[in-house]
Amino acid sequence: MHRFLIPFLYFILVASAALAQVRSVRGVVRDAKTNEKLAFVSIAANDGETGTTTNLEGQYQLRHSKPIQTLRFSYVGYEPQIVYLDSQQVINVYLQPSAAQLQEVVVMGTGENPAHRIIRLATQNRDRNTIDNLPAYTYRTYNKFIVTAVDAKEIDLGDTLRLSQQDSAYLNMRNLLAKQHLFLMESITDYAYLKPDKVKETILATRVSGLQQPSFGVVAAESRDFSVYEDMPVFFGKRYLSPLSPGSTRKYDFVLQETNIVGQDTVFVISYKPEQGKNFEGLEGLLYINSNGWAVQNVLAQSAANDDKRGIKLQQRFERTSPQNRWFLTELDAEITIPQLSFKGHQPYGRLRTYITNININPNLRKSDFGVIALAQKPDAHLQPDQLYQQYRPDSLTAKEQFTYTRMDSVGRADKLDRTIRLMEYLIAKQISLGPISLDINRLFKVSAFEGVRLGAGAHTNGLFSERVILGGYWGYGFKDEEAKYGADAAVILHKPSELQVKAIYFEDVLEPGGRRLPFQQKSLFTDLRPNLLTQRTYATHKSIALSGRLSRYLQAQTQLRQEQHRPTLFTPEDAPLPKYNLTEAVVSLRYAYGEKYMQQFNQVLPMASEYPVLWLQYTRGLDGVLNGDYSYNKYEARLEASARHRTFGQSSIKLTAGLVDGDAPFFMLFNGFGSNNPNYKFYAAEGFETMRPYEFFSDRYAALLFSQNFGKRFLRNSFFKPDVIVVTNIGFGDLKQAVQDVPLAEINSMRKGFYESGLILNNVISSAFTGIGVGGFYRYGPYAFDEEKDNLRVKLTLTVAF
Repeated sequence: MHRFLIPFLYFILVASAALAQVRSVRGVVRDAKTNEKLAFVSIAANDGETGTTTNLEGQYQLRHSKPIQTLRFSYVGYEPQIVYLDSQQVINVYLQPSAAQLQEVVVMGTGENPAHRIIRLATQNRDRNTIDNLPAYTYRTYNKFIVTAVDAKEIDLGDTLRLSQQDSAYLNMRNLLAKQHLFLMESITDYAYLKPDKVKETILATRVSGLQQPSFGVVAAESRDFSVYEDMPVFFGKRYLSPLSPGSTRKYDFVLQETNIVGQDTVFVISYKPEQGKNFEGLEGLLYINSNGWAVQNVLAQSAANDDKRGIKLQQRFERTSPQNRWFLTELDAEITIPQLSFKGHQPYGRLRTYITNININPNLRKSDFGVIALAQKPDAHLQPDQLYQQYRPDSLTAKEQFTYTRMDSVGRADKLDRTIRLMEYLIAKQISLGPISLDINRLFKVSAFEGVRLGAGAHTNGLFSERVILGGYWGYGFKDEEAKYGADAAVILHKPSELQVKAIYFEDVLEPGGRRLPFQQKSLFTDLRPNLLTQRTYATHKSIALSGRLSRYLQAQTQLRQEQHRPTLFTPEDAPLPKYNLTEAVVSLRYAYGEKYMQQFNQVLPMASEYPVLWLQYTRGLDGVLNGDYSYNKYEARLEASARHRTFGQSSIKLTAGLVDGDAPFFMLFNGFGSNNPNYKFYAAEGFETMRPYEFFSDRYAALLFSQNFGKRFLRNSFFKPDVIVVTNIGFGDLKQAVQDVPLAEINSMRKGFYESGLILNNVISSAFTGIGVGGFYRYGPYAFDEEKDNLRVKLTLTVAF
């Protein structure tokens, strides 16, 4: 019996010991002082046999084929900690902040910074690890956006009887924030990419605190598109030099902070910031570079400029995924603060978390799967059940988040927030909806040098009236020229996907003599300032019918037949009756914008930023004897807009315009010089020649180059003066080969000798988080310079908007 009992007991002891050995462990890592969860903490098991890092929630989970005996936790700026495991499977760790700052660079005997070799290897492997170099991929995202606030001051609130009214508001806000956030929003999206530039994102589900029917969803486009593999990535609206751009070791200070061996791989933790004395738009943070493919595993980035009006921090986490074992973005976090804002003693901030799942880098995608709408929301996105969100949330909603939805939803119903959001949508679309009719906001009030104050009204039907038919009209009155203007239009949408529609227009209004009339141009309040400074206009009676739509994904076309009577005030004596010119024209217009995309949010289609050139071509034929037309001519017009970015010199922008008129055309159908110099107008027009009077030149053929170079803050940056420096040069040539009727030749100059001007703009001399005011000086020189030097100089104010 003893012969069998002793081996049996020995087997039991061995098996028990084996069962007690830990092969899987999980937990959360926090800051020991603030209790904040720490992302990207390096965790090595058994002196580097295997390892992992914490996710954005500070969570980790590690499995090993061998028993786990020790765990080493290390994080830049914190004391490393070693934990010896017994039988625990849940290990929560609190790291102590290190008293020492980030270590200085240690130069090896070779004289080279050890971090530089790793940075060069990561730079050399950029193309290999850039996910947009894949032929195609798809994935699903879960996004959560929270707006909350933290204490902006420390005050003694012990004696509530002595609290001032301001401190009472502070206390009430602190108590509120202890229970809920200010705003909470979730969404689930499907994303698809097809090389080289086809993208499509569909919002499958969206939930917004306080709203019952949100017409928008949160997506992490800015955080997701940021890539250190680009030379000049966009970081929340601004371009920065990447720490992995060629030659970055000459501009950035790199320090190898940690080296962690994880199995067969090594993870190098490198801090980066601009070198002292280097003046460029730079970032600072940490790069975790894995020796497996020399790929970026984690990124922490924020602006290195201490003059940035917004505090933005970004974290990205990459993991090896898919059968091909490619590095792919799986988690990201963006935190935005505006230091200048204070809300009842608290500083608001926003945090966006995104988790990427269902990654497929070999999907069956075709070009026909993509259209110009790159971001759209499913009609039933706001009706999706909570089970769908729970399926993709990394964890359940906290009690604080759940109370935020409950509380804000009741407040939203009581305060009718859905109606407020609808009003904001109408303001963005410049329309206010009243049932099936939408009022045109841009028709209510205008101010210009010719009309003075112009008051009016306009309206169009909306989708409640018809999805296919649009009817509208307007009326206005200029108090300076004492003339009424009015018009009406009707459109029928023939095919929505191709934007094919037929439209008829009638109006009695003013036009610019010698101006450009290209369709499909985006107009905005801050980029369409030039019409306001024109001192002379042409009264016009206009009748037209047009057919427009998309011939292809990026090509828009319009054909138009129009009849007009022009009554120009230019070159007409003040007391004389205005002459009348009858024109009939056939017009063909094209606009090609490669890579252009739109998003469908807030119940409308909005353009998305694009860096590709945009080309306009237009041909106009004057028809003599058709519909009372008295002139026969051909008119050709072209316009090209393009921009390019350089990691040293900043952003270059050009506008090339050209035109030719051949035949018997009245003077107002020629091309004016496109001047923007009105002595009574003090704002930079950003279009045309800033030192040229609007009607100083007329030509039947011309070409012009408008060039600007934005150096950012490369030249001027100190603690008090940090403007963006922009250099401008504009050049124009024109000629007048044909005789012009009814206008004295002495009144016309054709710019044949060449017009030249250059300028220096200091943007954001005074700036806030969202806007900035600057100043620009422009000087006219060359054959058409004035005799008096002071007459060649124009000084104007500039206005910029952050987003």
